[in-house]
Amino acid sequence: MKKLVGLDYEMIVTIVESGQSAEVIDLAKKAGARGATTLLGRGSGIHDTGKFFGLDIEPEKEIILVLVPHALTNKILKEIGDGIHIEQPGNGICFVIDIAKIIGITHMTQDSKVVEIDDLLELDD
Repeated sequence: MKKLVGLDYEMIVTIVESGQSAEVIDLAKKAGARGATTLLGRGSGIHDTGKFFGLDIEPEKEIILVLVPHALTNKILKEIGDGIHIEQPGNGICFVIDIAKIIGITHMTQDSKVVEIDDLLELDD
């Protein structure tokens, strides 16, 4: 079985209030993403301050990671931004990270440039 490496992927990272990850994932899928991963975190931005009985409140956040081919990034980014009204203060943040190489995605050959891992190893020699 061939071990394929994707070469033109990006990761869209969206950070929102707890409970909003399902909406973000639905928006990303509507625009062409095939899946996502959600992580839990705590906020410390200017919209995350508060106290309860004198104790600092650290609101829970959800961090959504979506790996997509470069060709889909802008469409998904726009869909998420429009869908959760990201331009409004406190509604979250969304950014993109370039991914140099990725393995383990079974549908890579349909969406992006791929090479066999053995070919990459030969280049290192």
